[in-house]
Amino acid sequence: MKVSELTLNAIKPYITGDGASTPYMSGPELIKFFNAFGLSDKYTREGLPNAWSRNEYAYERLKEINGTPEFKSLIEAISDSRKVSNPDDIASELSEIIKHDGYLLEKDDLGIFKVTGAELKDPVQIAAHFQEIKKQIIDSIQSTEFTIWIAVAWFTDRDIGNELRLKHKKGINVRVIVNDDETTDKYGLDFFSRGIDYKKVSPNSLWGKKLMHNKFCIIDLCKVIHGSYNWTSNAQYNNESITITESRDLAKEFSRQFIELRGQNI
Repeated sequence: MKVSELTLNAIKPYITGDGASTPYMSGPELIKFFNAFGLSDKYTREGLPNAWSRNEYAYERLKEINGTPEFKSLIEAISDSRKVSNPDDIASELSEIIKHDGYLLEKDDLGIFKVTGAELKDPVQIAAHFQEIKKQIIDSIQSTEFTIWIAVAWFTDRDIGNELRLKHKKGINVRVIVNDDETTDKYGLDFFSRGIDYKKVSPNSLWGKKLMHNKFCIIDLCKVIHGSYNWTSNAQYNNESITITESRDLAKEFSRQFIELRGQNI
């Protein structure tokens, strides 16, 4: 998604909160906001980078992100109902601005505003990993903003479990499904006592109970981690692999499977 400089200038007040119907953002808050979309700026004793004003900083960073895959997510975040009290009004105002570039902000089936138009397609990014898989999983968890849904046969890795606990404490929606068996009962982590949505399942079949042998994780409904890697303490010493795919369509398919699995044994 890429827009004109006129559009960037019109969007800028919705970021800073100066003269628009969005909350005011201080310098540190602006840094945090833009860093969520791929930047790595720091707020120092001198203030914003290059001694920019808040408005200068917002405009320069909008120009930098414009045309990247993250720019679409940034526009959608401005009217996110978890951050603003009037998402419908803001989305309507932003649509009036971005329509000049062939885009609109429209509600999807979940009532979330998404950018549409101009033959827009979410880019699919795929990366296969054969080394340092545990680190890749932890890095992905640490970058999560909203949701982490996990379905793995066995979950005994305390380091990964602790990262989930920290995200849960920050208000991230964390859900875990594991296989209901003796291994889980004996070695599985105690997510339930931590307040994390946790369920053990053993799907039924014509021949009795089946092994819930999935190994996938859905992050922010846009990223999927899946492969041979079980989230156990010993898995890091095995020959394993995972694929990390950034695709909303794929994430939706895995989310449907997660919901189906979670509904087992009710």
